[in-house]
Amino acid sequence: MRSGNAVNKANKATATQLEACISTSIELNGVRLHLAVKASSELSDVERERIWNIFESNMRLLYAASSFGWDPHSKKEEMFHPHARLVLCERCDDTTSGSEPFPSESRIVAYGILRFEREAKQDVVYCYELQVAEESRRLGVGKLLTSALLDIGSQWGMKKVMLTVFKANNAALAFYKFLGFDLDPSSPGLAEDDGWQDEDELDYDYVILSKSIL
Repeated sequence: MRSGNAVNKANKATATQLEACISTSIELNGVRLHLAVKASSELSDVERERIWNIFESNMRLLYAASSFGWDPHSKKEEMFHPHARLVLCERCDDTTSGSEPFPSESRIVAYGILRFEREAKQDVVYCYELQVAEESRRLGVGKLLTSALLDIGSQWGMKKVMLTVFKANNAALAFYKFLGFDLDPSSPGLAEDDGWQDEDELDYDYVILSKSIL
């Protein structure tokens, strides 16, 4: 397959074709979950609102304090770009830890947003977002979504998964490092050593991480 052809082919794939690459029914720590893949154009208004609310709750303060700034309009354009595909994680259990039903409007508890792109002459899955709602953390959902991105990338000929993380987001940095991500050669201000937060490179408040797809 010639360079770039994999990205072109993957961008033409339907959400159903991408969903066939992953396991859709999973149980983690006694919680039943369902994964679904949707193109941004296939999302309902309720789904878009839920996805945005999780993002805003998790990331607004980090963006506001960063060089990117807090710009909801441009961020929504990025998240719901025509080429964006979303791996949605929904809770299927009828109750939460207590006796109250899990609200239907909150069944999306986590998601990953991916796009197939060409970076440094390589076909990659770029993870634009991986967000987990606060009430569903520590279940292993983030690891589950990351595995889904790797599986999709593998079956569609991508070479690696890439993503951007704020240096101030220590929890995310630790999470991705635990999963085997490392600084990508394209990361700005990359030092000669393997320091994840190079104190000598203060002009950049983010790093680019990647993990090869085997």
